[in-house]
Amino acid sequence: MLTSVELPKYRTKEEYAYDVLRRAILHCQLKPGEKLVADNLRAMLGISPIPIRAALQRLQAEGLVEITPHTGAVVSELSPGNFEPVSLLLERLEILAFEVAARRATPADIARLRQIVRELEDALAVKDMERWSELNIEFHSTVAAITQMKLLIEFSNRLLDAWTRLRRWYLPQIITQLPQAQAEHRKMVDLLARRDVVRLTKIAAEHSRRLREYAHQATANVPSQSAEPKSPRGARRRSASLEKGR
Repeated sequence: MLTSVELPKYRTKEEYAYDVLRRAILHCQLKPGEKLVADNLRAMLGISPIPIRAALQRLQAEGLVEITPHTGAVVSELSPGNFEPVSLLLERLEILAFEVAARRATPADIARLRQIVRELEDALAVKDMERWSELNIEFHSTVAAITQMKLLIEFSNRLLDAWTRLRRWYLPQIITQLPQAQAEHRKMVDLLARRDVVRLTKIAAEHSRRLREYAHQATANVPSQSAEPKSPRGARRRSASLEKGR
């Protein structure tokens, strides 16, 4: 069930609806293929239909919602086949991002990335998968931001969202892969600090490729559409209500 959260004074109602619905979709609390009934959303969010419609249109532009005339809005479907194109595109963008970041990163940028890596290690130590996932997005978004390339940042963030949604739906056991991913994060920051573009881009490519191969193996027997994976943890996560402020 989707629940309302407090509307901060500095936000518009459209931004509020967009943020709440977007987070619920990315966290798979609103499931792939789920119908988004306007009356239900209005009651849950406590706002009028106009900002909700505007928020749904923004989510449609991001590929998270599908809107059909006379039918309404539904959460976009997922398929394990999405892993391949999403991870391939992410790999190419990551390589470019690290190439540019190696030239542009300031000492403050490096320090921020090291801080994120430390926080990732703390989350991994207590097996806090959700916190680790959020920090992982922050790590890769920060690298993209260092490039100061607007289109790269936009495309990278959209692909990271797509990967995160796929991961939450299909790969609840990915925690087994995180120690290796974390070692790669540390190495990437060290190489970035040394401006070692050749080794840095090689590690970035391996990082994406390894997770793509894991996703392929883990979803080999999963139906092509968004059937709920048979995982107690996955089922529990997707039945949870939207956490306040999360």
